[in-house]
Amino acid sequence: MSVLSLDFSITSNTSTKVCNVPVSTKYMFFAVGSFDGGCLSLEASPDNGVNWFTVDQLLSAGRLIRYLVDGEKVRISLTGATTPNISAGIRQ
Repeated sequence: MSVLSLDFSITSNTSTKVCNVPVSTKYMFFAVGSFDGGCLSLEASPDNGVNWFTVDQLLSAGRLIRYLVDGEKVRISLTGATTPNISAGIRQ
C-alpha cells in the first residue's frame, strides 16, 4: 500500500503540483504560516485534472481531515493573498 506524504512551500497565488491519491482513506490537509488575506484550498479532480472541485478551505493555520478516493488527483491552491509564506501539505 502506498502512503501519501506531500509538503509544499507556497509564496504566491498558485496551485501546487498535481498528485495521485493512492488509496481511498482519510487524509490530513494542513497549513501554517502567513496567509496574508489568502484562501488555501484542497482541490480534487475525479477526471484526471479536467475538472477541479474544492474539498475544503483554510483561511489561517490549521488542519482538516477529509476522505479522498483512490485514483483522484489532488492539489493545493492559494488565491487572494498579497505576500504569503505558507508551509502546507497532505498526509495519509
